[in-house]
Amino acid sequence: MNHILRGAAFSAIVLLIPGAIGGGMGHAADHAVEGAPQPDDELDTDQDPSLVLAEVEVKGKRDAVEVDPVRSRTTVTGRELNRRQADNVFTVLQDTPGVATDGGPLMGGMKFNIRGFNDTEDVLLKLDGAVRNFEKYRSGSGVFIEPELLKEIEVTRGPAGVLQGSGAIGGAVEMRTKDAADLLRPGERFGARAKSGFSSNNMETLVSGSTYGMAFGALDLLANVTWRDSDNIRTASGNELPNSTSNRLSGLAKATYRWRPSTSLSLGETYLQEETLQPFDATIGIPGVFGFVRRAVADSTSTANLEYTPASPLLSRWITLKGAAGYTSTSVTDSDRQSARGIPILDSPTNFWDYRIATFNVTNTTALRVGPILNTVTYGVQYNRNARETTTERLNPGTRRRETVDNLSQPSGTRAFLAYMIENRLDVGHVSLTAGLRHDTYKTEVDAQETRDLLRAEGRSPVIEFGKTAPAAGIAWNMFGGPLTAFYNYAEAFRPPLVDEYFTQGPFSRCNRFLFGRLAPDSGVCGDRYVPQTARNHEFGLSLSYPGLFAPGTLLTAKVVYYRIHVAHTLYSLMARTATGARCEPFNFSLPNRICTSFTQDGEEYRQGLEIEMGFRTDHWFSNLALSGVRGKQVCEGERDLFDIPGDTLVFTVGRSDLGHRLEYGYRIRAVDSRLVITGSTAQVTAPCAAGLIIGRQAGYVVHNLFASYQPYDWLSLNVAADNVTNTRYFLNNGFGGGIGQEAPGYNVRFFVTLSY
Repeated sequence: MNHILRGAAFSAIVLLIPGAIGGGMGHAADHAVEGAPQPDDELDTDQDPSLVLAEVEVKGKRDAVEVDPVRSRTTVTGRELNRRQADNVFTVLQDTPGVATDGGPLMGGMKFNIRGFNDTEDVLLKLDGAVRNFEKYRSGSGVFIEPELLKEIEVTRGPAGVLQGSGAIGGAVEMRTKDAADLLRPGERFGARAKSGFSSNNMETLVSGSTYGMAFGALDLLANVTWRDSDNIRTASGNELPNSTSNRLSGLAKATYRWRPSTSLSLGETYLQEETLQPFDATIGIPGVFGFVRRAVADSTSTANLEYTPASPLLSRWITLKGAAGYTSTSVTDSDRQSARGIPILDSPTNFWDYRIATFNVTNTTALRVGPILNTVTYGVQYNRNARETTTERLNPGTRRRETVDNLSQPSGTRAFLAYMIENRLDVGHVSLTAGLRHDTYKTEVDAQETRDLLRAEGRSPVIEFGKTAPAAGIAWNMFGGPLTAFYNYAEAFRPPLVDEYFTQGPFSRCNRFLFGRLAPDSGVCGDRYVPQTARNHEFGLSLSYPGLFAPGTLLTAKVVYYRIHVAHTLYSLMARTATGARCEPFNFSLPNRICTSFTQDGEEYRQGLEIEMGFRTDHWFSNLALSGVRGKQVCEGERDLFDIPGDTLVFTVGRSDLGHRLEYGYRIRAVDSRLVITGSTAQVTAPCAAGLIIGRQAGYVVHNLFASYQPYDWLSLNVAADNVTNTRYFLNNGFGGGIGQEAPGYNVRFFVTLSY
């Protein structure tokens, strides 16, 4: 597979060059290019206070994919979302360097894998500033979001920034919904849009309607309703995945009042509901092996976002206020259990998961200049409360009546944190220095009454509290004010244990007598035996932003990043040891010393990787290249390669627009190398570090995609996309138990018609 990637990389670069040369002959009078700001230029302080040097803006036209020049941050804009016409956000982002999708192909079974971190809590998820992480056994990240509602998605790779949030050592995905201004044409005050689409693989139909407008000259209003309905997904082998249908209704209502530039208040509400018969294992690690359930999902997010900058130039230097508040409600119900053969299971339980997440965030930015020195400091406070209620309705064999009880293997509980953060950026000439600090106070509490009673009987608290401070720093040098920028970033982060990990009882708990002997509590609840997992991230990079390289209106961008990540106190390494320091095996009677005397959580992981992003655009041609690879090892009772990281990935896109940019067409290749997976085990697998597993390889693949759009009139748009045009047979990531995943969907042609009024 390596030769495929090398060949694809060479082909991509070869294709990039002719596009550059051919495009350089065109004219770009309507898209003037501005160069990087000079040291004495006044900087716009109404921006994210991240390091941004040699930034280039092409007036009137955003790139489909925008790359932060000095941080591992990529933004997929509305242009790319429209180009892809995807039915979920995962397939859009998996072509970003360092980002892969685990699980699937159902939306509810997908989750992000960023730099090899694939637990749901490893990646911070936000919608218009509202945190919306979701955790459920054999499920995805809970990103129940309709892509039709989004105008952009920003992906941060590596620990979430000081100002973004805490608890995520893999990265962050921040989604932002559309405004009326994103749909109105120049000079319009009101409008409406109707969209219909069809996908050939699963016979999916899409119907979407929007109405939007500007009222009173300052009030932006938008309402959207979208419905998707499909049959079963078909793989490249021609097999249908049983019960993989969709029937999804979603909507967005949003109002934004802008009473002057840089000052606005936005209120939004998104909603999604779906009820279909699905595999119990939403990730479909082994199709149908756990049977099927009727799964009902109801998800809503309410948000309020404020931006305020005083009109006075003097005060605006001191005050640039941004605030976000959000409330997310997610309810999932699994009922009507069926066997793997589709036979109803009598008296099967009904399981309920209800998440209620409240978010509050406020920051202020002060920017002061003294001669050539600009100092920008951003400080703020952040609060999050994630409450989960999990219950089971089951048949009581004694009374023969159904009763609702707590789900003790995934207990109800609440996790909340309060954080104070500050980040300072100092710009001196062509050099920028940043330093940030964040302090979080966490409180995790189990709400299941039976678990609380057991802990109190042992003299232990149902509440666990701790504080953590995470620093970050960076330096960037815009080399002599030219197109090249070199940078280095350092960040520390941590991942607190979930409510599950702290307070689970039964077979899912590590703190049982088989592993811990006499140290195991009678309740089987680990509680404060766990400590937070920590990570240290180093990044070295070089970025290029070269406007007008071949002709006015052309833009070449490139970035290469090398990173190293050290993770300590891995949660899976919690174990008991004997007085000699050996791992305790209380039921291994061949050992002379089987007495457990202490707890440790000293497992480590090491990752290193390379990410490359390139883009070239003229008035007619566009192309993007993304290449990434990661390697890692686990240190826990010996050393072994990490087996849950994605294969090396290359994605190349090339396209062209004609007829006054009304016609666009292009090609995309995605080549993925083989990856390590679990293929078996030796006679004895030693827990908890999973030593003794047999590691094999999941084959790589190459997939070819085509896309085109045509707007013959202002009021009519046509889009077509062909995925996996060669019907290549390959397998998804995240199979059950770390094995090979489900076979991926086969050939699919999607066609969409949009009418605007």
